[in-house]
Amino acid sequence: MKSKVVFSILGLYLDKIEKAFHLEPTDLIRIYHEKAEECIRRGGYDAAISACEKALELDPKDAEAHYQLGVAYMAKRSTDEAIDSFEKVLKLNDGRASAHFRLGVLYDRKKMSDSAIASYKKAIKLKPAQADYYYALGVAHDKKGEQNHAIKALEKAIDLDPDTEKYHYRLGLIYDGQGQRDKAVEAFKKAVEAEDAES
Repeated sequence: MKSKVVFSILGLYLDKIEKAFHLEPTDLIRIYHEKAEECIRRGGYDAAISACEKALELDPKDAEAHYQLGVAYMAKRSTDEAIDSFEKVLKLNDGRASAHFRLGVLYDRKKMSDSAIASYKKAIKLKPAQADYYYALGVAHDKKGEQNHAIKALEKAIDLDPDTEKYHYRLGLIYDGQGQRDKAVEAFKKAVEAEDAES
């Protein structure tokens, strides 16, 4: 924790430090990572992009900088740039579940259902206990008209996290659309209970 605070402080004065001291590239890259992370947390996406680009000048194969760049572009709704960044992350480290998941979200934005579903499935394979991944997969299947697959994915999300209102609600909508009124009502009741529990 102490080193993280130090690197955060260094990130605030990065331009001056670079000129005053000769830092090792690995130390500079770490500072850029910290700066990008902090900027993203505060909504300073352009500053985060700038920090990531500086890190990538030092090491073009820096998977973390590509990842943070993708997060910043995603927040700015620069979908194509974000996709490019996350694809670079996965070329360097195919085992990063969150990059697969975020790619799925971006493909979904572009109405690329098959690619979104494939990305969500890769994320799930890497992190099978992540309820939101199953929820996103269920929504993607539902949008594609594959309600039976959607139901299975949503039921898995609910098994993993039964207290999240949106999982039950989406399941209720699917059942309602299929004319399964009893199941829809039951799912909507559970959604209300989950919402009350969150309050």
